[in-house]
Amino acid sequence: MKAWKLPLSSAIFAISVGAYAVEPAGIELDSGIKLLPSVELSVSDDDNVYLQPEASQEGSTITRLKPALGVEADLGQTQVRLGYMAEKGTYSSDENDNYTDQTISAGADFEMTSRHQLNLSALLKDAHDARGAGTVEGSAALGIEDPDEYDETTMAADFVYGSESAFLNLTTGLKRYEKEYKNNFQAGTRDRDHVKTTLGAQMAFDVSSATDVLVDVSTTNIEYNNDSTAADSREGSLVKALVGASYDLSGKVTGSAKVGVSQRSFDESDVDSDSALSWELNLTWNPRTYSTVTVFTAQSANETSGPGNYIDSNYSMASWEHEFSEYFSLTADVSLAKDAYYNDSDDREDDTLSYGLTGTYSPTTSLDVKASIKQADRDSTVDGLDYEQQVITLGVALAI
Repeated sequence: MKAWKLPLSSAIFAISVGAYAVEPAGIELDSGIKLLPSVELSVSDDDNVYLQPEASQEGSTITRLKPALGVEADLGQTQVRLGYMAEKGTYSSDENDNYTDQTISAGADFEMTSRHQLNLSALLKDAHDARGAGTVEGSAALGIEDPDEYDETTMAADFVYGSESAFLNLTTGLKRYEKEYKNNFQAGTRDRDHVKTTLGAQMAFDVSSATDVLVDVSTTNIEYNNDSTAADSREGSLVKALVGASYDLSGKVTGSAKVGVSQRSFDESDVDSDSALSWELNLTWNPRTYSTVTVFTAQSANETSGPGNYIDSNYSMASWEHEFSEYFSLTADVSLAKDAYYNDSDDREDDTLSYGLTGTYSPTTSLDVKASIKQADRDSTVDGLDYEQQVITLGVALAI
């Protein structure tokens, strides 16, 4: 499929079943159908599983098993994808933290003509937030027995008009996202059930062989399911408008950069709307064929776990992956998340710095053996929410 045809909604499917660390060849069946089975097993030593300040932190060994099965069908002008992934996590410290997450995904791309394409996707997740990382944070997280459990449903449709040689390529999309919690209602999860419906359009103007000018606009309606004071204060809309460019400089530097404004408005008359500078930047630099530097930064408006009406989030990440040989690679990464809780009575702001190192040994294209060390440090303006966390992981991934 040509690069210009890659839909916005395809990212949903890629995240769910396309995130193979290994390179599966798949099992070819009749009629262009391919099976992509994989399994991952990892053991982590986490010195602060509940994200507590230093005096209260508790460690645990976590064993994770992740079987997955993807199905791809090439039907000529129609491409179909199905996927299933499960993750079983077992904690040595407290069996109440054990979990089983599941993800089901589906997608289809219909090439109607050389200039018209329709892309559909759906994602169903049965997931959780670990204690300390969910609705209840800090020392209060030690008072609940189970992690937050929830269902997520995402459905998206994109219509693409254009071609590689066209001056204008246009993508219009409709996306619906729903999140519904299943437990810990007394801890506030019921006030977090919500639905987001987004309508967006992106125009790409071909101004040179290496550059496209981009215009990206979207509007999102945000509705909360529970009729409560907390839930009602978060309902409203998000409008975003960005302009920028995508670039490909001699194949060594590729990416896109967009900047603009976003405005979060609220249905409650006593909650003022909030405008912010918004941006998205992706950059990939390949100084050598075996070395890759990636930089990403973006501003987003996220739903709050409790404090304030929403979170104004700025996230930046840089990574460097170097292949020392066909068998061994090393990846170093660092990220900074800055979260400001809008209209919070405590004016909460969090800065979370994360960094790590991952070594991968790949004796074959279908087998990876990994070892990693990750460090995260959060500095919060609210007492009791600072933490430091170190996670050491050994794992193996196999794909056919």
